Amino acid sequence: MHARSGMNCVDCGKPVEPVAAALTTKIVSPQATEFRCLDCLAKVFSTSRERLLDAARAYRDRGCLRFQGIKF
Repeated sequence: MHARSGMNCVDCGKPVEPVAAALTTKIVSPQATEFRCLDCLAKVFSTSRERLLDAARAYRDRGCLRFQGIKF
């Protein structure tokens, strides 16, 4: 899942990064219709942006297709 052009965070309005969209479909819901940027996603999960990126790298390294081709 890559962020579509024009997809903005439901909380702050910033563009949603592709890695944030992939994390949303992985840890929130595969059928998610609302997306958050990394900063707002981190707030929702009471964690840091860096920990979310670490999780995304771990998913990618384990072969999760949602994270292939995404630069972060």
